Amino acid sequence: MKKRRINVSRITKKYLLIIFIGVCNLSLGQSSLSTSSFGVWDRGEAMDPKVYPYVRGTSCDAPWDEVEKSDGMYDWSTMDQAIERATKNNISVYFSFEAGPKTPDWVYKKGVPKVVSDDKRHADKFPFYPYYLSSEYKTYYFRFLNAIAKHISGYSKEKQNRIAFIQVKTGCTGDECPYKGDAIDPKYKLKPNDAAWGQFRKETFSEYAKLFSSDSGLKLRLLFNGVSPEEDTKNNQNELWNWATSTLKEGFGIKNGALSRGHHLSGERSAISNFLPYLIDPKGYSLFRRSEMDQTWTRPWYQLNVPLNFYWGAINALNAGQSVWDISKIAMQVSKEQGFDYSFYFFNKYAGQIYPKTATDAFCALHKGLDAADTKVYPEAKFGAASHSNLERMEKICAEYAKYGAANEDKKALALGQVGQRGDQAGFNDVGWEIWPENYSRLLYQIEPDATSIPLWRIGGPIKNTSPIYARFARGFEHSTGKDALYFKLHEGFSQDTKPKVMSITIVWYDSIEGSKWKLDYDAGAKAMKTAMTVTGKGDKKWHHEVVTLRDAVFRYGGKKGSDLAIVNVDDKDDVFSLIEVHRGEQELPALRPPTEVKAFSGYAKGTKYGKGDSADEGNTGDKGKKEKKDKKDKKERKGGKGKKDNKEEDGN
Repeated sequence: MKKRRINVSRITKKYLLIIFIGVCNLSLGQSSLSTSSFGVWDRGEAMDPKVYPYVRGTSCDAPWDEVEKSDGMYDWSTMDQAIERATKNNISVYFSFEAGPKTPDWVYKKGVPKVVSDDKRHADKFPFYPYYLSSEYKTYYFRFLNAIAKHISGYSKEKQNRIAFIQVKTGCTGDECPYKGDAIDPKYKLKPNDAAWGQFRKETFSEYAKLFSSDSGLKLRLLFNGVSPEEDTKNNQNELWNWATSTLKEGFGIKNGALSRGHHLSGERSAISNFLPYLIDPKGYSLFRRSEMDQTWTRPWYQLNVPLNFYWGAINALNAGQSVWDISKIAMQVSKEQGFDYSFYFFNKYAGQIYPKTATDAFCALHKGLDAADTKVYPEAKFGAASHSNLERMEKICAEYAKYGAANEDKKALALGQVGQRGDQAGFNDVGWEIWPENYSRLLYQIEPDATSIPLWRIGGPIKNTSPIYARFARGFEHSTGKDALYFKLHEGFSQDTKPKVMSITIVWYDSIEGSKWKLDYDAGAKAMKTAMTVTGKGDKKWHHEVVTLRDAVFRYGGKKGSDLAIVNVDDKDDVFSLIEVHRGEQELPALRPPTEVKAFSGYAKGTKYGKGDSADEGNTGDKGKKEKKDKKDKKERKGGKGKKDNKEEDGN
C-alpha cells in the first residue's frame, strides 16, 4: 500500500475537518466533562480555531476586583465575551475567579484587614492580601461566588454546556497559598500547611460544590490544585482529597503545572503515579487533569531545541494522563511560524484516549529516566546515600549508562526543584530526583524493557538546535548480550475478543546501519506470531516511519512473553526505535508527521534565566481578560523566544 505523509504546517482541509468533527462532538445536555474537549486550549487569548485548528478550548479568569469593582455592582463582560466566543467557535471554556490579592478595594473598607508580606519578589504585583479568616471576607467572597452562579444560570443551555469546568482558586493565583512569603504582622500569620488555612480552603470548596457541582442546577465539574491521595500532612492535601472524593461523586479535575513543560523534572514520578489510576481506564472514581505552558519555553533549556522540548513535554504529559494543555498565544504563534506545531496535534490525538474499549489509538515512546531517588534500582551501597543534594551519587548512576549516551550536561541543575530546572537549567540531564523511570505511554506498554533491549540517549550525537525530536530518547537491540527483541502489549480491553481486527501499526526508527534487518511480528491468534513486515536499513542516519495495516490482528496476548506485538532483530546488527503507535482500523490519511527537518531560525537564542521580577514559583504575573499586547511587540517577542514576557507568565493559573 502506498503511504502518504504530511507536514503539519501544510495540513490539508481533510485533516482539519476531522479535527473539527472531534471538537464539535460536545455532549450537550450532559453534566460530565466530555473527552472530546480534551486537548490543547488557549490561555484566554482568543486564538482563532480556523488559524490554530488544534485549539479545543479557551480559559477565562474573571478576577473579583474586575467583576465587582463596586459593592454589589457586577461587570460580567469578560465572562460573557468568553462564552460567546466559545459558542461561536464550537469550543469549550473553563472559568476561574481569582480572589486573594485580587480582592476589590471596597472589601477592605468593610473591615477586612490588609496583610502585607515580607516577599520582595511580588511586592509590586501583590502589595497586600486579605486576611482570609476574617468573617467579613468570607461573607463578601461567598456572596461574589453566589452572584457568579446566578449569572451562569442565566446563560442558555447551549452556552452552559460549553463550560467544561470551573477551576477553584482560594488563595494567591492558582497556587493555593495564602500569601507570597510570610505576613509581617504575626497576628495574620497563615501558612499553607496551617490547619486554619486548610479549613478555609475546605469551606471554600464546599461553597463551590454547593453552587456549581452535581447537587446544583448547573452540574459543572470543579478543578483543584493542592489535593493529593498521598497520605501526608503537607498543606492539608490529603484531607482535602478525602473531602473531594467523598463529596464530588461525579469526579473532579486536578492541576499539575510542570508535567507538560518538560521532562526529567524533579518530583514528576509521584505526581504521575499517585493520580494515574484515576485518569487512565479508571475503575470507579475518575479525574481529569490540566496544565499549562508558561514562559518555560523561552528559558535556556527549552531554547536548546524548542521543537524537541515541546514534543517530549507533550509525551510526558500524556504519560501522566493529562487532559487539557493550555498554551499561550506567543508559543502558538511561534510554533506555527516555525513549523513545529506537530506536538499540539499529537497531544490532541491522544488526550482523549482514556478508556481502552473505546480508544482509537495507543502509543509507547521509548525512554529511560535514571531516578536517583530509587534505592532499589540504584543501591546506596554502590552509588552512595540517596539525597537530592548528593550529586556524586547522580554522577555514578549516569556513568553506568554513559556508553549508551546518558549524560548530565548541567550538573548544578541536578539539585534543583522543578521550578528552578525550568528557569535556570541549561542542558539536558538524564539523571534526576523522582523523575519518571520507564517508557512514556498511553495504553501500549513494553514488556520487560531492560531485559530485552537497551536504553539510548542522544541518538546521532549531542542534542543540537537542529536535532530531530526523536533524537532525545530511544531503545534498541544489543545483539552481543542477546537483547534482540522488543515486546509490547495493549492495555486490557483495547482488543476485547479473539476475532480478527483491522489495526494499523506505525514504528519510528533510526536507520543507522546499511543492510540491517528487523521485522514486526504480531498476535494473529495462532500458536506462533505472524510477521507483518521486514525492514532493511539503508544507513542514511535518518528517522523513518514504517506503517503497516493488519487485517487479522487478534491482540489477546498470544505472542511471546504474552505480547501483542514484537519488533525482532533478524541479523547481528543493532537497530534503534523511538515510537510505536497502534491505530484501530485503517491507517488515517493524511498521516500526522513532524517536519522532516528541524531548522535553526535566525531568532534562535539561548534563552534567559529567571531574573528579578520573574516568578521562580508557580505564580502568575499576568491577568486573564486584560487587553492583549500590541501585534508589533508580539512579533518582536516571537523571534526565537528570547525570554521576553509572555502574555501569560509563570504558571499560577
